[in-house]
Amino acid sequence: MGTTRRYLGYAVACLALPVAQVVAPPLAGRELPELAYYLMLFASGAACLAALACLRVPTYERRTMVCLALGLACWFAGMAYAIARSGAEENLISTYVLFVSYGVPLLYAAVSTRDEPSMLSRRIVDGSLLILLVILCYLGVRDLRDANGFLKNEDMVWVVVAFDVENVFLFLTFVIRSLTATEEREHRFFRLTATFLGLYAIAAGIHNHDELHPNLPIFQQLADVLPTVPFVALICLLHAQRHRRPFEPTRHRWARQLSVSLAPGLLLAAIFALSLGISETQRTFGRVVLALAMLAYVVRVTQTQFWFARTRDMLSEALAAVERVSLLDELTGIPNRRAFDQALAERTKEAAREGKPLSALMIDVDLFKTFNDTRGHPAGDVALSAVARLLAGTLRRPTDFIARYGGEEFVALLPGADRLGAQVVARRMNRAIYDAQLEHTHGIDGRVTVSIGVATGLPPDVQSLVREADQALYVAKSSGRNRHVSANEALEPG
Repeated sequence: MGTTRRYLGYAVACLALPVAQVVAPPLAGRELPELAYYLMLFASGAACLAALACLRVPTYERRTMVCLALGLACWFAGMAYAIARSGAEENLISTYVLFVSYGVPLLYAAVSTRDEPSMLSRRIVDGSLLILLVILCYLGVRDLRDANGFLKNEDMVWVVVAFDVENVFLFLTFVIRSLTATEEREHRFFRLTATFLGLYAIAAGIHNHDELHPNLPIFQQLADVLPTVPFVALICLLHAQRHRRPFEPTRHRWARQLSVSLAPGLLLAAIFALSLGISETQRTFGRVVLALAMLAYVVRVTQTQFWFARTRDMLSEALAAVERVSLLDELTGIPNRRAFDQALAERTKEAAREGKPLSALMIDVDLFKTFNDTRGHPAGDVALSAVARLLAGTLRRPTDFIARYGGEEFVALLPGADRLGAQVVARRMNRAIYDAQLEHTHGIDGRVTVSIGVATGLPPDVQSLVREADQALYVAKSSGRNRHVSANEALEPG
């Protein structure tokens, strides 16, 4: 019930000014032609104040709300200037510049994405570009004025069409941004502003075309009462949408990419469209302003590309660091099973390409379950870390590789090592662990020891190395432990 009352209140607010405009002349007993313009001034000013008030509402994004407030301020200034200078009865060129300029901050809000950098230098460039766009807009309509500064009647049609194009363009741009938004605040702003722009495009279109259709009385009446509706509706929308609501972004990645990629092109299109109005009489100054606008645009794009390049490099470094961490065993600090799988694939390709042998050593800590049961898992972790360091210390060549295979098992790859060379490394590993005298109550000679299975293959028969080494390891463990065994070879004590 409360929601129904609230929306009825919004509807009454939107209709209040049009109704007042209709009933005021009969009550006053005379025509009030200036009333429509004062009501538009009041409605646009109230909408601008409402947008400024939303800067303090945390659910609205400050950047976009500032753009909306600036656009409404331009429209308010245009109406105030028209009333002050011409009584709103004639079309002063300066007012057209302000009315057109209302779309410039809105266009900036539409083309600026959350993916772009936010810094002082960027804001200075953007501010300069907006000012240059306003100057281009003024230069475009400058030659349409008569000796008194008013719009020539013969140019009225073209100006009306330009307004219609701008309004429809802004409306469609905001609709696209609302459909491709990825964040709730962004979606809410573009949705409510698109609604306002759609209503404004209809009201402004009817108002601007009334002089072109003097034989339609209903057209004249609508042209006077409708322009206040979009501004009051915007105030109601800002109030109604101030709370967060459930939001699910579009799942179409292409839509988001299209929105981001079109943003820079919209600014360039605006510069190009406004430059078409530069005439021969202001060629030098117009070209300077156009060149500055293009320079500002280029600097803006360069800033974005530099920021993206720097972000890409930072992400690459972060990903590389994550990749390095993900390839290390957290307990022992040596490579893990995933790193071993990658190394095996690389070493296998190298062996096949160079025609050299590849040896694999499967290493298992003897009676480690018993060690954990008697001394506890913390002590077992310490022992595994010590064994890992000792095993890694027995490798002499940079290409040799060792990893924790899982649990108390380790695995080593020895590129270019034949069977005899692999046996030398295995013997060295057995001796290093035994001589370290890591205490193990139930171990051989009261020490921690390892059993090793050795396998060597020549290209292309290297794919089964790990399986053969594991089988040799089983033989070593079942034959007394603390020794190494080569695949298909006799038992060799450590």
